[in-house]
Amino acid sequence: MIYALSFVIFVSVLVLARTLLLAGTRKWEQDRGLVLEIWNQMSAEPPLVRFFSAACKYIGRWNTHPALDRYRERLSRDILTAGDPWHQTPNEIIAMAELSFVVVMLLAWLFLSSLFGSFQFFLGIVFGGLAALTPGYLLGQKAVARKIMVNRQLPFALDLLILSMEAGSSFLESIETLVTSNPTSPLAEEFNHVLQAIQHGKTRRAALLEMADRVKSEDLAPVIHGINTGEELGTPIGSVLRVQADGIRLKRTQRAEKLAAEASSKILFPTLLIMVAVLLMLMGPVIIKGFRDGWF
Repeated sequence: MIYALSFVIFVSVLVLARTLLLAGTRKWEQDRGLVLEIWNQMSAEPPLVRFFSAACKYIGRWNTHPALDRYRERLSRDILTAGDPWHQTPNEIIAMAELSFVVVMLLAWLFLSSLFGSFQFFLGIVFGGLAALTPGYLLGQKAVARKIMVNRQLPFALDLLILSMEAGSSFLESIETLVTSNPTSPLAEEFNHVLQAIQHGKTRRAALLEMADRVKSEDLAPVIHGINTGEELGTPIGSVLRVQADGIRLKRTQRAEKLAAEASSKILFPTLLIMVAVLLMLMGPVIIKGFRDGWF
């Protein structure tokens, strides 16, 4: 009886292992095809970049845990604000952070072990954690930099829209003129998205609100609100844009004056430190000589 039971267990384990092996083989064939497809799509990239991107896209398929929802939402907002600079989804950016953690942690362990002669477990984890935070930080910085560029270009873009509308163009034709004048600028890219949304059937109001939601600019949001309000009330858009452009320039002037006023107080402490250092350099030899000769 014992031998028969052992035989049944042995055969069951073999069958289960065979089943799992076949299932794993089929899954790997599907994943291998996906990885090869991604690899071929990025044929113009360097091999290391292609490998890292393919690995991020493959690992990103598994980053669907609900615990990452809040972080995934923040990454989605930063991707929209930054203009999708890396062409990756939030799950792929999380995969990038995971890969960075593993690679940097292993390299840190090897380097620190050779440097100190002992295995530095916690230091390796610290360096790996910093590397894992880097993709999200860089994406956030790109979003901030793009928002600043949009704010800087906005008054001049509004002037161009006003001139085009005064020359007889409609609002959408003025936006087309703005887009074709400098197609690589972030603001022109956003207005190009507005034109594409309108061509796909969305209303102008909805397309402009989507642009304001993407950029999250404190200067652009009042402009969009003014355009939509002027459209509802029948106010000419040209006059609305002129008022908004003047308001943005006034706000920028006030912001510059405020920063200039704060700079004088912020530079006071470094100036005091420099003065103390200069006094020590001048009076240091005298003080040392006084202690040696018994003056004090």
